[in-house]
Amino acid sequence: MTQDCPHEELKEIFRQALRAESEEERLRLRRKGIRIMLAAPESCFWPLSAKKSKASLDQERYIKAWDIAWEYIERKIYGDVRGKGTAEDKAYDPDKGNRSPIDIWNFKCEKEYNNLPKNPKHMTPPNPIDSRTGEPLNVDDISVNDLADPTNETPRLELVRQEFETDPSGELKSSFVRKKPPPPITAQAVLLEIYDRTSRGEEWTLKILAEHFGINTNTMNSAWSRTLLPLLRKIGDRLRDEMKNEI
Repeated sequence: MTQDCPHEELKEIFRQALRAESEEERLRLRRKGIRIMLAAPESCFWPLSAKKSKASLDQERYIKAWDIAWEYIERKIYGDVRGKGTAEDKAYDPDKGNRSPIDIWNFKCEKEYNNLPKNPKHMTPPNPIDSRTGEPLNVDDISVNDLADPTNETPRLELVRQEFETDPSGELKSSFVRKKPPPPITAQAVLLEIYDRTSRGEEWTLKILAEHFGINTNTMNSAWSRTLLPLLRKIGDRLRDEMKNEI
């Protein structure tokens, strides 16, 4: 094991989660464990954990395997995996097999990487594709103006907040960044977090949002291009039309 990896800390947190007397406490501990895992040094994870260089890998295959491994370990932590028994019966138990979540992630990532076809088509790029241009989005450079309007004509922030909170179409509550494992993360929750950070003058990127919600960055990247950005454009169009009608 890599010296600085939080293997034992993670195992103890998930032991506590299994013993938790309330569902609220169990969820809190599991989220805490996922956050610690996300913040672990890169050297803890395959291929660096196996003393291999990332440069030697097919990057598209590695990105796909990385995403599959994160999705799997998140589901495993909550027991949302195939097999007999309840979710709690199937949830990650550090005392069954004595492997940390990082160990399981490493095994899954390497296995998926080796099983994926070489030079696969339609792989998910490191950054999502902008459907209008066909070019990858630089997710760290997305500006505050993209919140409501890709043409940079930003409606008043109070209208944006009201739109996010009331969700008149119901789309924000029924669209998900991640539905499973529980708790689900709705588009509304993410957009309100973006608004709150923007209104406080704080920086936000998809990486920051992923860390806040305790999910991996690829999941947030995918949700941004697939779900969040189309919703923002629809909201921006609707608010601009409303303001034009008021003039």
